[in-house]
Amino acid sequence: MTGKQTVQCCKKLVDMPYNKLNLTNYREKLSKLLKIKVNFQETKSIGPIKLMSGQHKNSGIISTDHVSAKKRRIIIVGKGILFDAGGYDAKPSGKFADMKIDMAGMASACSVVSQLSAENLVAYCPVSTNLIANSQILPGDEIKIGNKLVTISNTDAEGRLILAEALAALTQTPKDIIITVATLTGAVGYAVGEKATGVFTSNDALYEKYKKSSDKAGELAWRLPLWEYLEKKHFRKKQIKNSVKDKPGASLAALFLKQFVKYPDNWIHLDIAYSCWDKKKEKATGQPVKTLINFIKLL
Repeated sequence: MTGKQTVQCCKKLVDMPYNKLNLTNYREKLSKLLKIKVNFQETKSIGPIKLMSGQHKNSGIISTDHVSAKKRRIIIVGKGILFDAGGYDAKPSGKFADMKIDMAGMASACSVVSQLSAENLVAYCPVSTNLIANSQILPGDEIKIGNKLVTISNTDAEGRLILAEALAALTQTPKDIIITVATLTGAVGYAVGEKATGVFTSNDALYEKYKKSSDKAGELAWRLPLWEYLEKKHFRKKQIKNSVKDKPGASLAALFLKQFVKYPDNWIHLDIAYSCWDKKKEKATGQPVKTLINFIKLL
């Protein structure tokens, strides 16, 4: 496929309503549309991925290939919430219609991998739903993820939970580049506007390459902070909350993810909650596929 066709495929996936792209058929849809092999990894029944989907047999982690950890890998961990109703902290009326787009991270990751033939490039995506009727996660629940005990303070902060579970399950080495891409927070839109991707990394060189790639692609992106004082305040302890009441919501969500990245100096996080979707047209934009393709070529 050409780069333009890859972006169109990503848009098509994000635009699909849940009755056309769901837990029953998503692997087949990805394989057919993107012409990729999709491997499936079962996850623990006591983890967020399974609990949020009502233990559905098709919720789990998908990957595009198995690459030896002995090699330097570029791993795109894309959020795949196929529909997000908010769980028991349900979204307000009128906010449900666009929630089919909560798998745009997964769509982006798999689309990029379908375009690039690099043998060390992998999409690694946790896939679930966040409904109400079949959700087995309640506010106040405590769930062990990696070496952290996570208190569920908000069931609508679910994307960071499945990404954390995937990151905890992922074998990571100091050589690997980890890219998380997700429709993670509404707060990112207030920080950088509706057309830009929020970028988080402590690695200046990674950000410079990403910004150069986004400029070339004509896709807006801007770096946001990972403040150390916020990390110390909320996350550097054995028991943490998945959502905390503090002002910089997009940074807090990224800092939550950081706790599960074993080598955060080689990690970059992309919050595409607004940039992946044209609200006026009610259509997917295909962001940040073009930028990611450019970026990976520089790594």
